[in-house]
Amino acid sequence: MRHRHRAGLSAPCTTLLLVGLSAGALVLGACGSATDTPAAPSTDEDPAGTHVRIVRPGEELVAHGILMQTAPERVEICLGGVAESYPPQCDGPVLRGDFSWDDVSQQRSGTVTWTDDPVFAVGTFDADDGDTGSFTLARAISTGPPPGYAVPAPQEPAFPQLCDDPYRDGAEGPPDQAEQEALRTALEDLDGYVTSWVSDGSHLYNVVVTSDPEQAHDQLREVWSGGLCVVERDLPTQDRLRAAQEALSARFEEVGLLSSGSGGVTGLLDVGVVVTDQASVDAVREIVSPWLTPDQVVITGALQPMRATGTS
Repeated sequence: MRHRHRAGLSAPCTTLLLVGLSAGALVLGACGSATDTPAAPSTDEDPAGTHVRIVRPGEELVAHGILMQTAPERVEICLGGVAESYPPQCDGPVLRGDFSWDDVSQQRSGTVTWTDDPVFAVGTFDADDGDTGSFTLARAISTGPPPGYAVPAPQEPAFPQLCDDPYRDGAEGPPDQAEQEALRTALEDLDGYVTSWVSDGSHLYNVVVTSDPEQAHDQLREVWSGGLCVVERDLPTQDRLRAAQEALSARFEEVGLLSSGSGGVTGLLDVGVVVTDQASVDAVREIVSPWLTPDQVVITGALQPMRATGTS
């Protein structure tokens, strides 16, 4: 069985974060902001050659998350989101191998034991072992990165301004709240709408479309007097991204889906799965193929190869 999570459906231009069965689904809005999940590097192992690192069968992997025990003899390393309850709620692969709670700093509440801080585990993943799969340890749990593993560096999100004259046919002052609401509605109705973001932190909107940008600019100026840049790019429209997210949500068990997000500055679909093995990657691409090409989907695994990040 694939890693199981309860699916939820996000609103347009959103990030959908799926957490454990006990925690339910959390939906995080991402409209008008950049995605801070960088595209995974290409490798020769991926036939499509884009946005994914393929994990080899039996490859040694690194898991990074809190440990959770809610039942005897069942310790899990949590992947994806963690519900901020007390005790927290999450789930992930069952740990197998040599592990003792004496080796880590833990918290206890009733029958639940967990770590407040995430730990690193090195081992192999078996998706077919139980409801959530299993992770067999190859070495001791650690609080820091294992030797030889390069932790993926977070990238600071950028919100670029897409034109030199954002106040063309407009006015330089902060528009009122009514205009803000009218702009949001107009974007949803805009032909060929892909994504948008604010580049000055308040009211300079950058809009990406697949249709005529001048026509879109004129249409938005009817309701919005603030900063406005509109450009045309060959990207999937929001409607196509939304349809792809809905299809993935309906088949989340099949791919080990942890999250999906669209919008931001890339205009691509970001998909988080348990592990980017060939079967999971192929399944994601097959599901979204009616709407998206492989190069329009960024797939990232929670379990990362032990080999140095950024290399094959």
